Amino acid sequence: MDEKILLGRILQQFIIHKYAQHPGYNKFEYVKYSKSAIYVTREEGKDTAISFAKILVGIKGYQFDLSMYDEGPAKLRELGLTHITSPIFALLHLLPKDAYK
Repeated sequence: MDEKILLGRILQQFIIHKYAQHPGYNKFEYVKYSKSAIYVTREEGKDTAISFAKILVGIKGYQFDLSMYDEGPAKLRELGLTHITSPIFALLHLLPKDAYK
């Protein structure tokens, strides 16, 4: 499936549920979105912008190597994502694994 459609579905789920959290990992709450990013609040209360472009990198990574879905957020560093791996990981897991096939 097209990565932009998957991005739209992830954003839709995040806005509906108001948070993203993979079991055993940090929770990220929805704040707002803009034309190019979604804003989340980290558990320690710090707001962070996550660009759509970086979420798309994660989506493409999962599409290329679906086994990454079962790894932790640190695996996203192999895609060049740093400092925001945990919120991207949580967002990507708003969709089931088979969505990335």
